[in-house]
Amino acid sequence: MKTPYLFPKKLFNIIIFLTLSGGVSSLLFADPPKGKNWKLVFYDDFNYPNEQLDDAWISQNGASGHILCSRWRENAVVENGNLKLVNKKEKRGGQEYTSGSIWTKKSFRYGYFECRYKYSKATFSNNSFWLIQTGKVSEGKKFEIDINEGHYPDEININLHNWSDFWTDENGKKRHGAKGMNFCLSTGMQNKSIALDVPVRASKIRLSTTSRPAIINEIRVFPKISESYPSPDCNEDALPLDLENYAFGAPLKIFQDGKEVSGNNSGFEKINDGNPKTSYSSWKNLTVEMDLGELKDIGCIQIFSGKLREEIGEYQSFLRDYVLEIFDGKSWTEISSVKYGSDTKVDLSETFHVYALEWDEENLIYYFDGKEIFRQKNEFCFSPSPVYLSLALGKWCGPVIDESVDGSFMEVDYVKVWQDEDLKTSILNDYKKPQAAKKPMQKQPDNVQKKIEKVDSPKPDSKNSEAASTSEDNSKPKKRNFFKNL
Repeated sequence: MKTPYLFPKKLFNIIIFLTLSGGVSSLLFADPPKGKNWKLVFYDDFNYPNEQLDDAWISQNGASGHILCSRWRENAVVENGNLKLVNKKEKRGGQEYTSGSIWTKKSFRYGYFECRYKYSKATFSNNSFWLIQTGKVSEGKKFEIDINEGHYPDEININLHNWSDFWTDENGKKRHGAKGMNFCLSTGMQNKSIALDVPVRASKIRLSTTSRPAIINEIRVFPKISESYPSPDCNEDALPLDLENYAFGAPLKIFQDGKEVSGNNSGFEKINDGNPKTSYSSWKNLTVEMDLGELKDIGCIQIFSGKLREEIGEYQSFLRDYVLEIFDGKSWTEISSVKYGSDTKVDLSETFHVYALEWDEENLIYYFDGKEIFRQKNEFCFSPSPVYLSLALGKWCGPVIDESVDGSFMEVDYVKVWQDEDLKTSILNDYKKPQAAKKPMQKQPDNVQKKIEKVDSPKPDSKNSEAASTSEDNSKPKKRNFFKNL
């Protein structure tokens, strides 16, 4: 069996623009990092009639087996100076939904790639700005660089795929090398403590979620007490001696997409083993049913979810929605619920943001609103690629909620590509875009303040030191907190 291709993970400085109310503001544009002889080689601001889109872009027209929608030129609409990739609830191409995906007639090798766009509000949408090597591999391997596969409402996903090397895993499934980084901008929601004013009497509890992945570290059930309850993420041995955790070691039933999971190696006992550092995860709709053995007077139920990302010092992939029920011996009753996205602190569908990639022979450096958030070594991406803008619908992106789909759209303000004139680069299928009137400049909000959060990182290579330095504040941070206070 071949070992998966692994990529180094290094985080650097990041600057987030915050409004006084605590949200992420809209950035008008972000120029390439300094230190290179940049030349703008491609620019489309979509300030032209819809039919002119075909001069520079190619559109998908057909089904896509790996997602829930077919994609068509009719779903790529240019209007009011922007491009909209539109979701529709309609049967076409053998699928239940339609959407849009386009790519440039030009192909590029190396440069700084930038797109300013807003996410679709569809709960299971994948809002993508990406590159994929589609022709003959002149150097390196066939690759895919996902500059951002954005999931509504607040997730940034960066991925790098090696599409040349495959292997078969222990389950007989064909695999390829893929590695990346994902960020949820709404942080600090891994701990949920549902304290009840009036205790309830129950013999079972049931937790259901459509979050994907659903990562549950610990569920605890306590009686009513007069003091405050301990944090959901503390160890079992740190609980007060006189506070009984009814959930500890209680029998569990696990259901994925409505089907019960069984087997000795399923790992779901980690949900209530008293150790918050262990977890059970699922990429399907998850239901956890816990048998307390007899009727108990319950005053608080705690859920600790998510995965600690040590490089940013934050929990990610926590539960975004849930329904919590109790069984009183006769029937199930809902006592608490959170609707998907209702506790979101940042909504990337509300305002435009700038996503970018700096790609050269040595590195892949990713940016959000002009500031570096992640970098990888470039070990095989050496051939030209078109630029893709795609909207997809997939179960891995969020819960499938039909009413969120029809008419929702990913809206693109512009796409730009710069190249370093001092570096060996290439542009294929050269195209000269007709001149069009420039868009009027939008005024940046007055109530914007700049907040700098630094993350420890190794020193960048000397040739990239100027580009990698994204902060004028050299003071040492108190802690490694990525999207703090968003």
